[in-house]
Amino acid sequence: EPAARAARLHRAASDALLSGSPSGPQWCQEALRITPDPAMRADIQGLLGRMCTWKGEPARAYGLLLDASEAVRDLDPARACLLLAEATAPARLDGHVPAAVRVAEQSLALASPTGPERWYSLTVLGAALVMAGRTAKGREMLESADAHGSGDPVRDQQVYAIAGQAWSRVEEFTRGRRLLNTAVESARSHSAVGVLGFTLAVRGELETRIGQWASARGDLTESLRWAEELGQLTCVSYTLYCLARLEALRGDRGACEDHVARARRECGAYGIGCQEFHMTAVLGLSALSYGDHDAAADQLEQTLALAVEQGIGNPEVVPFAADLAEAHLRAGRTGRAAEVVTWLEERARETGLASAEAAAARCRGLLASTPEEAETHFELALKAHQRTTGPFDWARTLLCEAEVLRRFRRPAAARAPLASALACFERLGAAPWARRTAGELAAAGGMPTATGTARSSPDVSGALDQLTPQEFQVSRAVARGLNNTEAAASLFVSRKTVEAHLTRIYRKLRVRSRTDLTRLLTAADLVD
Repeated sequence: EPAARAARLHRAASDALLSGSPSGPQWCQEALRITPDPAMRADIQGLLGRMCTWKGEPARAYGLLLDASEAVRDLDPARACLLLAEATAPARLDGHVPAAVRVAEQSLALASPTGPERWYSLTVLGAALVMAGRTAKGREMLESADAHGSGDPVRDQQVYAIAGQAWSRVEEFTRGRRLLNTAVESARSHSAVGVLGFTLAVRGELETRIGQWASARGDLTESLRWAEELGQLTCVSYTLYCLARLEALRGDRGACEDHVARARRECGAYGIGCQEFHMTAVLGLSALSYGDHDAAADQLEQTLALAVEQGIGNPEVVPFAADLAEAHLRAGRTGRAAEVVTWLEERARETGLASAEAAAARCRGLLASTPEEAETHFELALKAHQRTTGPFDWARTLLCEAEVLRRFRRPAAARAPLASALACFERLGAAPWARRTAGELAAAGGMPTATGTARSSPDVSGALDQLTPQEFQVSRAVARGLNNTEAAASLFVSRKTVEAHLTRIYRKLRVRSRTDLTRLLTAADLVD
């Protein structure tokens, strides 16, 4: 019976997507050939669209999903609603944020007031609005989604990841990480690895932002492994960007550029529209870290043009604007720097984001012509930092403040912010920024302290940074209370591999038991 066979093929393809099997697209195509039923065809096209999204074909995915939705709009509005909601992901990935907002609004218009599809529509509309810079309305949609209910964190893992990412982009990091943790652990416990790579990458990007760089490296390394194994080129591109950004912050310019070059080589031909927005931003940051201001400005001007072209109004989707302003300023182009700061200030006012407000005020402090003016702007920046979580940006503001104080011949006043900034950069492992800060501190007559250099120090982040990415993931699993067998199943490795990793972990961290390890990770806020 063709109808029954098509239904079986659809279920098999859906399971293949969850488990990471490569057979899903073939089964979808076979099912489409044998069923004329519009509803079944729409479901199959929807599933195929999600597969194309992650295989590096977002434009094709978007077209499939819109066509499928149109075919059943009058017949089954709820089904059309879900298909339109699904279409927002490829639209965003292809660099068409206004289109993502438009189809998300269409999806919500079709959702019933109490149906389960409404949660999905509200979530993706909130995420699209947040990306477009309409953060107040985006928050409202995300709050409404939470109030409406939630889906299955296994089947709806992608939606959980999108929601977690959206909450992080409005600086609700705890809320975002809670959703991402739920999705990751549910995927592990059900061996549903189909979207695990993307979820881990989103969590890794969040962890980078809040200063948990060792944890981010573990998540991103595992994310790349899954994306490569499953042939998910869209996720490969995104994860390589996240890794490149982490390496740029840490000061490994070679590794950063290698990640970017690989993304362009392996994924560039597929036309993933958001890729160059990400890659130019991270190359600009890396160049700025090493004082190559002209190269930084050249890359970051491309990022700004792409942000405007693609409708990305949230300056924290990729925080590049302050880098661009600083690059122009240090290259002697104060006029252009002031123009970029004005753009950033407008985005900060429209979005209400503390991080954007702090970055803009920091740049105004650098542009100040008097010590009083500079002091006013840096005070505003530091107050804004208190409303968000971002230790790297906080330390960067302190460094810039101290540089301006020295410029106005106040070296004694510069020493305290420099000492605090140096301690933070060393703890994070931001090598070029720590070197620059140490040089400023010496010039101000201060003495650098070995805050983050000794591996035997009680600094938790410095200790965890000794672990390899897989050792970190094993540590995290054990700290959640899993035994060796459960940890092995969760991480898809053998029990002996977990035991070998634990031996090295105990030695590196100088702990003697699982209890000691759990205490260490709890102190680093890595255990829920």
